Amino acid sequence: MITPGIITTRQILRSYKEIFERVKKTKEPLIVVSKKKPQVAIVNLDDLEELKKLKNKRSTKALLDLAGLIPKGSGLPSDLSEKHNEYTWD
Repeated sequence: MITPGIITTRQILRSYKEIFERVKKTKEPLIVVSKKKPQVAIVNLDDLEELKKLKNKRSTKALLDLAGLIPKGSGLPSDLSEKHNEYTWD
């Protein structure tokens, strides 16, 4: 996993264009800190899409876990809760 760089809110105010270009070019995330506390992250758009997909897959698994066993005759695979990654579609 890539270790994100750290920048301050002041650096963003002074040179946001260069910072955004850096993230786009290197594809490395940056953590924005204010008063020595992390506030937000800047990531490239490809990483954002991957994060969205991961979040969706986790949500799907949580829903299946909550639902418990898949009822017979539902038309869904009986191992869907264990192998949801194989069945999840875009």
